[in-house]
Amino acid sequence: MRDLSSVELRHLRTFVTVADTENFTRAAERLGITQPSVSIQVKELENALGAQLFSRNGPRVALTPAGRAFRDRAILALAKVNDACQAVQDTEDLVAGHLSLGVIPPLNVPWMPRVLGRLYREHPGIAVTLIEKSADDLEGTVENGRCDLGVGILSHSSPNLQYEVLRKDELVLLSAPDGPFARRRSVKAEEVGKERIVVLPESYVLRQLTTDTFRAARVLPRVALEIDTIDALLATVVSSGLSTLLPSVVLEGRESLGLRSVALDGWGTDLDLGIVWPSEGIISAPARAFAEILRETVAVKKRRKRSAHPG
Repeated sequence: MRDLSSVELRHLRTFVTVADTENFTRAAERLGITQPSVSIQVKELENALGAQLFSRNGPRVALTPAGRAFRDRAILALAKVNDACQAVQDTEDLVAGHLSLGVIPPLNVPWMPRVLGRLYREHPGIAVTLIEKSADDLEGTVENGRCDLGVGILSHSSPNLQYEVLRKDELVLLSAPDGPFARRRSVKAEEVGKERIVVLPESYVLRQLTTDTFRAARVLPRVALEIDTIDALLATVVSSGLSTLLPSVVLEGRESLGLRSVALDGWGTDLDLGIVWPSEGIISAPARAFAEILRETVAVKKRRKRSAHPG
């Protein structure tokens, strides 16, 4: 078995050019190298393959049977390399490419439709796979490479990830328009503890944060319902008149529900929302483009929120 590790792309390009021109000198002119360099590369290729590829008859050369067998495959190999290089270039130019994205449910509706809509309008060749992940699973999905990046609540806990904070948020009480706290600006933990509430299941990080918030306030919550999707939970709050604790961001994009956001008076929990990046590896151009649009979108939303609540 011959060792073909010495065969390089330059050998293939030179061979194909000589086969096309049937002349070493013309091949050298087309390649922009000297004629002796062409001869040397052809000889190196023949030595590596253990076969003569050209028969020489004066200045003209012709393919041998071995050369004819090699030519079609050499052309195919060069075409595949060119395709691979073009795919990289298209991705870097945002003409094509793929982005795999993990997002926690509370941020899907508030942020993703606007961001992905703009990404598609500006870079329609980029394909996106969006996967809803729990906050617990999100970081692991990015860490093991199953997603290019994640958008969620930042734990700042993994040395294998980078955390980019886009927005500070807090847990608030969400009330139906006719709920007991709907007209309040803030509410104390003891008051909420007297009412029954709707919560996410215990497997959710947000449920754990809610439990920790009540525990820190030395209040035992009265759980009426556990519902495992954000939209179903919020719809239940509307129809039941009960309350829930969630980040205020979940109301963005859901204004039609009419829910009221009430601050937790001295017992709230602050949250960092943003992007989870892998610490190592090259960040793809589609991922960079998505992140830039997300940054701009969140910044606009923050300015609008401050304008709506100048105090």
